[in-house]
Parts: sequence; structure tokens; C-alpha cells
Amino acid sequence: MEDQGKISFQVRESRMSLIAGSLSIGFAVFIFVMRLWYPKGEGGGLLLYLPLLFMLGSGIGFCIMYCNKRVIVNEMDIHYVNLLKKTKAFTLDDIGFCRLEMGGGKITMILYDLTGDKLCKLDSGMRGMGEFLQYLVDNGVETEWNRERGRRQETFLPELILKETAVCEEEIAGCSEAFYQEAEKVFRDWEKRNKRFEAEWEIGFAQYSEKELEKQAGQSRPWEWTSVLEEEMGTLPEDYVCVLEAYLKRDGAYVVDRRGEAVSLQIPYLIRCRSYRVGEKTRIRRSDEKTLTAEIENHLEMLSREMPRHKYRIESFSIRHRLQKKAGVMGTGR
Repeated sequence: MEDQGKISFQVRESRMSLIAGSLSIGFAVFIFVMRLWYPKGEGGGLLLYLPLLFMLGSGIGFCIMYCNKRVIVNEMDIHYVNLLKKTKAFTLDDIGFCRLEMGGGKITMILYDLTGDKLCKLDSGMRGMGEFLQYLVDNGVETEWNRERGRRQETFLPELILKETAVCEEEIAGCSEAFYQEAEKVFRDWEKRNKRFEAEWEIGFAQYSEKELEKQAGQSRPWEWTSVLEEEMGTLPEDYVCVLEAYLKRDGAYVVDRRGEAVSLQIPYLIRCRSYRVGEKTRIRRSDEKTLTAEIENHLEMLSREMPRHKYRIESFSIRHRLQKKAGVMGTGR
């Protein structure tokens, strides 16, 4: 993203294409040179040279694809450059719809124009494809996808992007309170089904600025994070982040594993960040509650299976930030 709020970015092939291509070329050249040095060895002919030529050609193709293939986005203008460096130019208004095809461990994005003709095709291995999908979603491009054919690990991030909504500051208190109630049911149901652990969850929303959160995440454990938003806020900061956090407790203390890490979850729920919508500076992104609730359920189910297999202990410490039943600014029903 460039200065002055201008939308400008590129989608490019992954460096793995360059690495794979270079290795293929290097290996093919090595085998060919060794054959020239030891010409009296058995074998050779088509059985040797055809695979080498195929490997050499594939390697060159990967390298060319890395250097040439890309999508260049500049506000509403989009330029797709293919393998042969042929450029197709179109605008955001020319896109009729986007289709995501999932399966086989990858995601393919295909753009179609208003008449249904293909504009371009991108693979999940390309750097910046998630950013491009966010750009399409922010600008209201219709997106079709076959979620049932992909594995959960493949579909989770696209699902979050496709199902997110934009909210204003005044809506945060209401939607966060409703999400808290739904999430709390999931945690309490887990407690009832797993009474043998004699444990309970402490849950709530924590509010941070993204800058301070990124700094602390690499230096301390989640319960040690602090927030400059502890005081009542009249408005949200430009880099606002709201996280639903949960910590497992027993006998009034926190459950930790052998490494001293608390058994906990941190689920990002709201984030104020750069908007990819043309003409819009920032937006508050609200993750889909049903998607997050399903992710919590999956995590808790996995925890139920893992806890009997490992040793845990309890420690008494204080969470250094507030956990609240709803988020938002002062004056919106906090």
C-alpha cells in the first residue's frame, strides 16, 4: 500500500517457483555434464535425454513464470501479466464475479467479466492473493466458492474474508455482547461434558492497539500483555483490535502445560485497518461469529482429547489486561 491512501499492490508468484525452477535446471545440467564426462557408461539415448529435456524445460518455465506472471492493482485499474508477459488490462467495474475453486490442497481464483468470459486465473501459491481477495470483497465483487470440497485448513481464511462485515463504532457494543453470549455457551457446554477435568473457563474481550499487540506478542505471554486502552475511550484508535480471550482455570488458579504456557485461546474478532474499498480510508472488520464459534468448538474438542495425554499444573498469576463481556467505546452501553 502506498502513501496518501492510494490502493496499489501486486500479486506475484511465490519464490518457491524460482527455487523449484533453479533446482530443476541445475539438476538437469548436472546429469548432462556427468554424462559427457563419463560417455562410456551404460544407458543413454532417449531414455536419458527426454527426461532431462523435460526437467530443463519445466525449470525454465517455472523461472519465467516467477519473473513474468503477476497482477498489478492500482486503484480501480488492474493489469494481468501472463507467463509469456502478455498483458490484459481491465478495471474493477469490468469484473462480473469471482470464483474460488478449492481442493487438492490448493485454492484457485478465477475472475470473469460481465459476460462470463474469463479474465484471469490465479493460484493460492501466489504472494498477495489473500490481499487481492480482500480487495475484491471490500469492493463488493460477487464471489462464488465450493467450501464443501476444501479441507478446513484451506477454507478457514477465505471464509473469514468472505463472511466478514463492516461495522461502525456504535454497533460494536451490541454485536460483541451477542457474540460473547454465544461463545460463553460453547465454553460452558464444554465444562459440563468434561467435568472430569474439574476446570472452568474465564473468558472476555480484550482491546488493544495493533502496534502494541504486535510488539508484545513476540516478547511476552498472552496473560502478560498490557493495553493502553484500559482507560475509557471516547473513540477507537486507528489500529484498534478486539480479541476474545479464554483461559482455563482450576481451583481459582490457571492451568498451564509443561512449558509453562497457559491453556488459552485468543480469537481476533474486530480490527480497524486499511480498507481496500476505493475511496474509503479505513474500516472496522467484524469476523463472522458462526465461523469463529465453529473454530472454538473444534479447538475445545481437540483439547478434550489432548488433555488426558499430557501433564498439566496450576499456577496463580494475574492477567494484566481487563476481560470484558462486551467491547466498544464509552457511551455505547459498555
